[in-house]
Amino acid sequence: MKHASNRRVGVVVAVLSGLTLAAAASTTAHADDRSDAIAHRGSSGMAPENTAAAIDLAVDQRADFVEIDVQRTKDG
Repeated sequence: MKHASNRRVGVVVAVLSGLTLAAAASTTAHADDRSDAIAHRGSSGMAPENTAAAIDLAVDQRADFVEIDVQRTKDG
């Protein structure tokens, strides 16, 4: 039974550590209480998504982050 109780303590410590790290990351990432603007697939509402034009427009619109989908083509 001692082995099972040590395992339980390990699980509790791991969960509490994860929660502490998540809380710390959350508070430091948004210390200025503002939301980050993330341009999903560039500025896809105003330009074809996942294109250089959409990325350029997102940058012009002052997006904090730009996320695009990337795929390798058949010809490499």
